[in-house]
Amino acid sequence: MAGQPKRAFSAAIVGAGFGGVGAAIRLVQAGITDITLFERSDGVGGVWHSNQYPGAACDVPSHVYSFSFAPGTQWSRRYAPQADIAQYLNDIVDDFNVRQYLRLNTGVESAHFDAQIGSWRVASSDGQVRNFDFLISACGQLSNPSIPDLEGITEFEGPSFHSANWDHSLNLSGKRVAVVGTGASAIQFTPEVAKQAAQVDIYQRSAPWILHKLDREYPEWEKRFFRRFPARISLSRLFFLSVFELLTYGFTGRHWVLKPMMKAANAYRKKELGDHPQLQAKATPDYDIGCKRALFTNDWYPTLKRANVELIHGDAPRVTSNGLVDREGRERPADVIIWGTGFKPLDFVAPMKIFGLEGRELSEIWGDRPEAYLGTTVSGFPNMFIMYGPNTNHGAGSVPYSNECQYNYILDAIDRLQAGDHRYLDLKSEVLDQWRDEMEERSAKSVWTQGGCESWYVTKDGFNTNNWPGPWLEYKRRTRCINPSEYQFY
Repeated sequence: MAGQPKRAFSAAIVGAGFGGVGAAIRLVQAGITDITLFERSDGVGGVWHSNQYPGAACDVPSHVYSFSFAPGTQWSRRYAPQADIAQYLNDIVDDFNVRQYLRLNTGVESAHFDAQIGSWRVASSDGQVRNFDFLISACGQLSNPSIPDLEGITEFEGPSFHSANWDHSLNLSGKRVAVVGTGASAIQFTPEVAKQAAQVDIYQRSAPWILHKLDREYPEWEKRFFRRFPARISLSRLFFLSVFELLTYGFTGRHWVLKPMMKAANAYRKKELGDHPQLQAKATPDYDIGCKRALFTNDWYPTLKRANVELIHGDAPRVTSNGLVDREGRERPADVIIWGTGFKPLDFVAPMKIFGLEGRELSEIWGDRPEAYLGTTVSGFPNMFIMYGPNTNHGAGSVPYSNECQYNYILDAIDRLQAGDHRYLDLKSEVLDQWRDEMEERSAKSVWTQGGCESWYVTKDGFNTNNWPGPWLEYKRRTRCINPSEYQFY
């Protein structure tokens, strides 16, 4: 009836990174205040709270790596360091008054959907069990560190740690350090390690594409300018998002778009390493640009040229008590091993166990191929939404952008339930089947499947599980609201 008040809904949000914090803010703005924001760590920020390694920073411009409804004005640099991003998230938690909903040091162990009452029974690590109308998983794609299962890994007698769990108590001065990996984290922390360590051996599976980073510090007057004229931030966002949008066309089939990017990367490498031909050969990728994420840094190539740094091409086949053995069979001594080996990208909801209709467990259904319609909803799991889920990563772009698209979708679903006489909605199975076919067809032309590399974007069987294979304006359009015909309402 007209004028009838909306039904009150409750929501459990798992993860206090960008996805979870933004979801909490938008839900409160929509009048949904019975929410709990679970966070297993001791602070807000997600990966930007846990990843506190030296040199940690964003690899896209700061003005893009923030929410449009809460533009950051206090960035210290064009590419914000970790501390800036963590502070930004803490600031907006307070600015939008959502800290009251936050439960730190409290993870979610399991969630069971009860079709009889149309709610999720959520069990948290503090022993409490509570029912919620909606379950929003904001665990992210890069939250669970991955360490390779190398022979002898437990035999190493020195300290070892993953970059996401940095041991700040360890003094690396005078140490022989083995760095395993040359991905986005390693290219940031290795230059800092090389300034302290006596020797750094870098084990590289494949050379990354490196581009010059147009970074600079923001003076105080420019920060004041941003605060006084927020339109300047909007214009900056529009510019960079337009560039990213163009690159998506290159990643998804129009490979000629990527040629200027590849030319710039090759020129930069030649400029930096041209007088070191053997090193240049090791640092030259053998796959198409974009197949893995291209990396922006001004420190990597100078670090490779340092007298105390050696780049070792090829996986380390095994670990000994004293160091690592390279693929030539030579044991290289190390006092410390730092794993810059990325994360488990298929663990979209781990370590949670989520049980939907008929008691089906989500990770068992997924197996090695997670999938969700529009990256956010799965048939058989009513009133559940995933932030930054399968096929929502960017080959180029900003994760908060896709988060904002998903917020619109989730809020529209809630509005439709509030407006009708229904308890929950569930995606039709045939819609998810059609989506799977669409992702396969569109990904088949992408550089991620055709570029000649192995990456965390794609499964061992060649399925693109992580990246969105299309323009982001299309994703924004498709997530503006739900299509009721794609759902069953109960």
